Amino acid sequence: MLQNMRDKAQSWVAKVIVGVIVLVFAMTGWESISRFTSNEQKAAEVNGTVISTAELEQAVSQQRRQLSQQLQQLGEQFDPDMIDEQVLRRSVLQGLIDRAVLLDAARDADLRVSEQMIDQMLLNTPDFQVNGQFDANRFDVVIRNMGMSSRMAFRELVRQELMLAQLRNGFQATAFATPREREQLALLENQSRDFAVVRMELDRDAVSVSDERIEQFYKDNLSDFMSPEQVVLETLTLSRSDFFDEVEVDESALEAMYQREIGNLAEQRRASHILFQVDGDEAAAREQAEAVKARIDAGEDFAELAREFSQDPGTRNRGGDLGYVERDSFDPAFEDALYALAENEVSEPVLSEFGYHLIKLTKLQSADVPTLEEMRPTLEQELKSEQVARRFVEASQELANLAYESPDLSEPARALNVELETHGPLERSGGEGITANPRVMAAAFSEEVLLDRRNSQLIELDADTVAVVRVKEHIASEQRSLDEVRSEIADRLQYQLAVEQAEQRAGELVDGLRSGDLTAEALAEQLGSEWNLHEAVGRNDRDVPQALLRQVFTMPRPDGAPVYGHFRQPDGSQWIVELRGVSIPEEAAAQAQEPMYGYYIAGQTGEQDFAALREALEKDADVERY
Repeated sequence: MLQNMRDKAQSWVAKVIVGVIVLVFAMTGWESISRFTSNEQKAAEVNGTVISTAELEQAVSQQRRQLSQQLQQLGEQFDPDMIDEQVLRRSVLQGLIDRAVLLDAARDADLRVSEQMIDQMLLNTPDFQVNGQFDANRFDVVIRNMGMSSRMAFRELVRQELMLAQLRNGFQATAFATPREREQLALLENQSRDFAVVRMELDRDAVSVSDERIEQFYKDNLSDFMSPEQVVLETLTLSRSDFFDEVEVDESALEAMYQREIGNLAEQRRASHILFQVDGDEAAAREQAEAVKARIDAGEDFAELAREFSQDPGTRNRGGDLGYVERDSFDPAFEDALYALAENEVSEPVLSEFGYHLIKLTKLQSADVPTLEEMRPTLEQELKSEQVARRFVEASQELANLAYESPDLSEPARALNVELETHGPLERSGGEGITANPRVMAAAFSEEVLLDRRNSQLIELDADTVAVVRVKEHIASEQRSLDEVRSEIADRLQYQLAVEQAEQRAGELVDGLRSGDLTAEALAEQLGSEWNLHEAVGRNDRDVPQALLRQVFTMPRPDGAPVYGHFRQPDGSQWIVELRGVSIPEEAAAQAQEPMYGYYIAGQTGEQDFAALREALEKDADVERY
C-alpha cells in the first residue's frame, strides 16, 4: 500500500513523459488514421471521424503481438488460445473509440503542442540517438520497425499523445484529498489484526474420476487438446560488433584526435590569494593591497599575511590556499593573472567582482602527456565506433529494404554477406538463442509472416542487434487422441473435484464454528492440524502469505465474538481463519497529515475524474459501431 502511494505521488510531468514513451515504444501504431481513406470499410464512426476496418485490424494485430509476448513469459504454460479473439477485438475497438472521443475534447479545449516541443522530445529520445546524438537514419529505422508510414505520421502520433496528456493532467493534476479522506485512509492503512489460521489440506486421493467422465470431458473440450502449432524459422542477424573488422582507421584522423586529446590535458596550478574587499572605496582597497604586496616583496611570508589581512573567510585560515585551480573556475581577470605567473611568483593587485586580490602560484605541475602509441588502442576504438555506428545503421536500413523487396532471405544474406540460420521446429514460446527473444517469436507467428509467408520487418533485439525472420515451414496444430491425453484429463478433473470438495467441507466447518456446534479445538483435531496465531499483523506484513493477508483484511470487524471465514489457497487447499480482533494505534489519525496520503487519494480521485470525463464524452458523442 505504501509503495503504491509512493508510485502515485510522482509528478504529473513525469506521467506525461512516461505516457508518451510507453505509447510510442509499445509499437501500437494506432494513430495512422491518415493512412486510411473513407473508401475503406468502416469499423466505427465517432463524431464524423471514421475508424476503418484496416485501422482496427492493424491495432488488433499489434495488440495481439504484445499480449503474445507477455504470455510467452509463462513458458510452457503459454497457450495462444488464452487470447480470446472476440474480447481482444472489442477491447481494441473501444480503445480506438475512447481515443477519438478524447482527441475531439482536446481540440475543443484548444489544447496545442508546438513543433519545437516535438523536436526537443525527438532529439532527446535515446532510441533515436547514436553516440549520444540524434541520428536521422536511426530514427527512420526505429519508426519503420514500429510500423509508422512516415516521419510526419510519427510526429502526429507524438502530438496527439501530448494533447491527450494535457487533457488528462488537467483533471489528474488538480485533484485533491479532503482531511476526512486522508484520516480514513490513515486509519485503514495503520490497522492491525489478530487472527488464527488452520490449514485444511487438499485430498486428491479421496477423489476418483470415471472413464465416462474423462471421455465426456474430452468430447466437450476438443479444442483444448490440440498439438502445439510449430514453425521452422530462417533468421538473418546483424550485430554492431560484426562491423569492427570491416572498418579501418585513417592515420591522419588518429593523429588529429590524439592532438585534441592531449590538448585537453592542461597543466595543474595551485594558487593562494589574499582578498581585499572594496566595500564602496576601491582606491582604499587597492592601496591596502599594494601595501601588503610591498611587504611580501620585502620578504614577509605570504601565508602569514593572508591570515592577517585576507577578507576571504574560506581560505584565510589556510594561508589563502585555493588548492589546484581549473580553467574557467574563477573570474577571467583572476585566471589571466594566475596563468601569467611563474612558480612562487606573486601578482600585482588584480580587480575582480569580489575585490582586489594578491595571487601567488604556489605549485606548477606539468601535465602527464601519454604518447600516441600509449593512446592508440583507445583512440582507434573510438574512431572505429563512430564508423561502425554509421555502418550499422546503413546496413540495418539495407537489410530492412532487402527483406521487404525479396521473396525470401537468400538475397539479403548474399548481399550483406551474412549467414542464414535455421531454427526449429519451435512453438510460440520460442527456444534458445535468438528464438528465446519474444519479439522474434511474435514476428514469426504474426499474420504477414506465418500466413502470408513474407519476410518480417526489421526486429530490434537490442541497441546493438537487429534481425529479420522468415517461416520456412509451418506445422499446423492437430487433434491429439484421447489415449494420448487421458492421464492429463484425469489429473485435471481429479484436481477440480478435490478443490470443490475442499471448498464444500471448509464451508461446513466454518458454519459449525459460527453456530457453536463445533469448537476451534475440535476442528483442529478433525483436521489433524493446529491453529497458528498471528497477533498485531499489519497490511504490509511479510511473514504472512500475501494471499491470506488480503483475505483476512476483507473480513468484518469482530463484535465481541470471533469472526470465521475460509479461503482457497493457491494450491487449492483451504485456510480456515478465526479473526479475533482489530486495532488501530492512537497515532494513526495524526499520520493523516503526511503528504503521501494526500498524494495517493488525489491520484486516485484524478483517475476517477478522468474516467468519468471519458464516459460522459462517449455518452454525448455520436458513436456508431459497424
